[in-house]
Amino acid sequence: MLPKDAYNELENVVGAENISQEPGILDGYAWQPALNLLGTKWITRPEAVVLPGSTEEVQKIVKIINRLGLKFKPFSTGWAAWGGPSEEGVIQVDLRRMNRIIEINVKDMYAVVEPYVIGAQLQAEAMKVGLNCHIIGAGPNTSPLANTTSGWGYGHTGLVTSYGGRNALSVE
Repeated sequence: MLPKDAYNELENVVGAENISQEPGILDGYAWQPALNLLGTKWITRPEAVVLPGSTEEVQKIVKIINRLGLKFKPFSTGWAAWGGPSEEGVIQVDLRRMNRIIEINVKDMYAVVEPYVIGAQLQAEAMKVGLNCHIIGAGPNTSPLANTTSGWGYGHTGLVTSYGGRNALSVE
């Protein structure tokens, strides 16, 4: 259980509706049967889950967690066991509220997206302006940002849009 003072500090950042230690909520994060190397449908339950809504909130959360000597695991679209804690005492930072496309630059052909934007969302908006984006083999419901920064990103569009790891221009 997360210490009350730590919980209160995090709650002050994101609001009461965006943090939880309720067992049913935490179990929703712990049920991760996909690619679970432990051969079970469950991973370690997080101590708490916090849902920031902006880069500034993420920065505040990380500063609090570091100052208190706690651990955290960020979570984008949440596919597979590696999206959650691998040990006890970890706070799950779920980025699902950060789901906006900030910019699609038609001239220079790039997009600025938040972590929970999915491939289908980005591709639909890109196609409206005559552009396309790379969709990995895991499908359009995955995060192109997570793929670009943390994966290898092969998919059927790779021959014309390049592969995930080659597409990031910058990351904040």
